[in-house]
Amino acid sequence: MAQLMVGAFYNPHLGPQLAEATTIDHLAMADPPRADDPWWPRIKARYTLLLHDYLGQLSEPLDERAIERARSLAELYRTPWVAEHFQCLHTEDGTYNLNYVFPPLYTEEFLERFVTNANALKARLDQPLVMENIPGFSDVTASRIPEAEWLRRFFERTDVGFLLDLPHVWLEAHYHGADPRAFLADFPLERVVELHVAGVEQDRDLQGPWIAPTAPADAMLEFMVHAVARCPQAKAVTFDAFSSSLTADVLLSSVERIRKALGN
Repeated sequence: MAQLMVGAFYNPHLGPQLAEATTIDHLAMADPPRADDPWWPRIKARYTLLLHDYLGQLSEPLDERAIERARSLAELYRTPWVAEHFQCLHTEDGTYNLNYVFPPLYTEEFLERFVTNANALKARLDQPLVMENIPGFSDVTASRIPEAEWLRRFFERTDVGFLLDLPHVWLEAHYHGADPRAFLADFPLERVVELHVAGVEQDRDLQGPWIAPTAPADAMLEFMVHAVARCPQAKAVTFDAFSSSLTADVLLSSVERIRKALGN
């Protein structure tokens, strides 16, 4: 198995522990650093930083302000790649806002939109662009193309990298009554640059499992090892937990367990 960077998300409330950690290769940045964050200078000087902020909704073209913000953050972090989600946050007229984990409609129209807008964003960046898959809690009847096929066609037309979120795949397989490994098999794994791993816990509102700021289970780490072996271009694995309730013990021990599972 190839040597991979192993990291986590920067959680500012854990700044003291992250500034001193010796087993973390990189930190993903979900939010820009606060002006009053006393640990940010040491974090910036010490770590490879991955831009993982919300840039925009690529079902619509990004405006100039959003593009300049993306370029500014990428320069600040000196990020090796820029990440965005296959997500829909709001309706076209702006009337309704949705949760970030709502996926696009897997249709020809949305494929054209995402291809066009991702290519336009990529052309304006000085770093490679990677896109992260979004879980489907339930089937949307308006979708017409299987997700894996839609993703493969997108990547074939954009030369964009794939950020493979394994808990998203695991959850989608669970709610479709499928085996996660079989569900994953059709995804364009040859395009994967980064993988995410996270904890999954029972959610009271959903009355089922969902992503939580907890340690990944052994089964999730086994799923990670299975996936990494099929992602020949993968460069990094990230423990995906960004929450004020996350403890340093959970973050650091999760990174250690990921390293051990990967043989790093």
